[in-house]
Amino acid sequence: MGVIPQVDTGYLAALVGDARVAHLFAKAGIAPDTERLDMADFWRCCAENIRQTGDESHGTALHPVPPGSLSLLVMAAKEADTLGGALHRLTEAARLVRAEVRLHLSHGRGILRLTISPATPAPGLAETMRMAIYCECFAIVIHCALRWMTGRRLDPVRVRGAAELRAMGGELLLALGAPVARRGIGVSIDYAAQDQTAPILPRRYTAWGEAEFATFLDMLAQGDPMPVASDHARVIEALHGGLHTQEDVAAALGISVPTLRRRLAQDNLTFRDISAEFRTRRLKDLLATQMPLAAIAEQLGLSDERSLRRFARDHLGLAPAEYRGRLG
Repeated sequence: MGVIPQVDTGYLAALVGDARVAHLFAKAGIAPDTERLDMADFWRCCAENIRQTGDESHGTALHPVPPGSLSLLVMAAKEADTLGGALHRLTEAARLVRAEVRLHLSHGRGILRLTISPATPAPGLAETMRMAIYCECFAIVIHCALRWMTGRRLDPVRVRGAAELRAMGGELLLALGAPVARRGIGVSIDYAAQDQTAPILPRRYTAWGEAEFATFLDMLAQGDPMPVASDHARVIEALHGGLHTQEDVAAALGISVPTLRRRLAQDNLTFRDISAEFRTRRLKDLLATQMPLAAIAEQLGLSDERSLRRFARDHLGLAPAEYRGRLG
């Protein structure tokens, strides 16, 4: 089986503090002694921390940044016609709504570079590392939003991260699918110059989170630096596309069910395991919303609420209502 991208728990602790990590882990049902987090769980913990604190900056800004501020950036960017225009609108909007970071767009030889850096120097090493991690998170969210807007992979040419995080035990920026160099402060993502003409698709957007998170999971499944089986990634993509059964997925991939089984078995995978893992992650995200259980069951391809409750108990260890109750 391919290696699941992970990040050292120290990243989250440095960003929000040990006490918050313990609280978030308890809410999410993650073992308190967990040393490495699945990157998707890292994302969920960050989103839950924003929901609980009402601060999109995770405490890095002088004043709390209210939820919805990032949505303003994304909605401003998606009004452009091309990726280049979206990046320009993004950096202009950030000057108005994000005081804790600076976004800068520059052109180089064959590249279009987006740089995200702290607005002001941090007062000490702990705060410097905290801000560096926050800039990494911010960069990944923006990259996922751009992928979603264009419907393209937008694989970066190069990625640069802050030198302060060189010694950390995990590489959050590896999720971007490019080698990471560490020098200076902040984050830079270099896109190929030809990508700037990629058209922005006419998509509905209401709030940050759902679109970016789905794109983030796609990105993890596709990540070239991680040894993820291509057939595994194609199955994940089909599941994201709304397919549920092994027969439908095999048909979408243009192969027979026995062929799909044989290819997955070569990597010690089964469709049942992949589907269960996908549904479990999707279930966690949907239970964090106000969506009715019947609608969640339909989204997951389950026959009814009874099947949903059985699936939740098997894979979350809790009934759906109990899991929602723990989310507060």
